[in-house]
Amino acid sequence: MIAAIITALLAIAAGLPFSRRLGEAYLLGVGIQAAILCILPWSRPIVIAAIILECGALAPLWLRRYESGSKLPHSIIDLATLVLIAGYARFATIASPTEIDYICIWGLKAEKFWVAHGIDWNFLAQPFNAFAHPDYPLLVPLAYDFQALVGGAWIDRWAGALSIGCGIAALLIIRSELRGWIGALAALILMPLVFSPYVGDAEGPLIAYSIAAILPLRKRENITRCAVFLGFAASCKNEGLTLIVAVAIALMISGAKQLVPKLWPAVAIPFPWLIISRLHHLRSDFAEGGLIGRIVEHVTNPAPMLQAMAAYSPGRVIFWIGLVVALAIGWRRVVGEERFLASASSRRTMSRGTSAGHGNAWSCR
Repeated sequence: MIAAIITALLAIAAGLPFSRRLGEAYLLGVGIQAAILCILPWSRPIVIAAIILECGALAPLWLRRYESGSKLPHSIIDLATLVLIAGYARFATIASPTEIDYICIWGLKAEKFWVAHGIDWNFLAQPFNAFAHPDYPLLVPLAYDFQALVGGAWIDRWAGALSIGCGIAALLIIRSELRGWIGALAALILMPLVFSPYVGDAEGPLIAYSIAAILPLRKRENITRCAVFLGFAASCKNEGLTLIVAVAIALMISGAKQLVPKLWPAVAIPFPWLIISRLHHLRSDFAEGGLIGRIVEHVTNPAPMLQAMAAYSPGRVIFWIGLVVALAIGWRRVVGEERFLASASSRRTMSRGTSAGHGNAWSCR
């Protein structure tokens, strides 16, 4: 527990020079921690010293960004949200994650790297380990390894701390974007969706980074920072790459095509991994059977895709009823002010749908 708390505090400290919002700072810090493990030797004194030096070197930048009047207003609704978060925290840390994807992918990679004290390329290149998706980006396993380095032992039960931290960060960003009781109500409603039930998997970080990237883009604010979050989302799972495309298309639809080139950090951050993984011949299940051929097949014959969307829609009937009601109430705002957000969300859903019918690739997990 102590190692998880210290790791979270170090993440916030690493991210604060770039954002005064705690949620954004935490997410940036998690990405920085993973990057440190890609560059420096795996030693607790070295990685902690690297965080401290980064904070010290960028202290002037942090002081310029700090504003004493930036505290969020509190609401009685937030207390209900805190109760739900406390329940989730108990659920996520009551034992080591039991999700099969954690055991066979994210946790397995992290533990192998922890034993090797570095990225175990031999393990990733083994053809018998294809079930571990060796082509998946490494941000999430490296985040677990950073916590293990801080604690001096494999994290085991406290792997769920990353899911908790990312969920809290996402809600803090929502509260920052939607002020007052509306933001509090939105945080309460979205809490079950933001805190992934798949503890230990990459869903939690992917959701948090996606929210951090898309919400500020509604107002065309902090384009570069949003692009960085998009890059980190793509560093969580391969599905994050499709989010970059979805956001670029949504910007064009909403009449802001001039902003698309400013998304270059979103491509630059995952690009090294894409190159390295190809050099190590790490196969991607997204490319099996021919990616272009699958896209053409789904466009010409959309029935399997639509059937999959109907069978595996998030939230099932309740979710879609709420979506239809929300659109009916606020359709003018969706078409006008929120055209980008609506376009990005719909494109993201469709990009997930193009994987339908190819094994179990439809699953976000």
